[in-house]
Amino acid sequence: QLMPTMGVIMQVAAVQFSAQKLFQSAWSDLRQSLTAEPAEAAQLRVRSREQSAVAAKLLQAANENDKRILDLVA
Repeated sequence: QLMPTMGVIMQVAAVQFSAQKLFQSAWSDLRQSLTAEPAEAAQLRVRSREQSAVAAKLLQAANENDKRILDLVA
């Protein structure tokens, strides 16, 4: 039972890492949009919003995996 638990833990870590990178990219795009030309700024804000939405879904998946880990070790 230890091996499946380790696999899930590694998945959670990978998902959290991916979400963190997406949030960082979204924040960077948002900062760049403050000084960009209007058309580019709009594109950067849309991309930032999309990245944030994907990151939020990844964190939700990581949270569900966390619950599975707790069920496995309980």
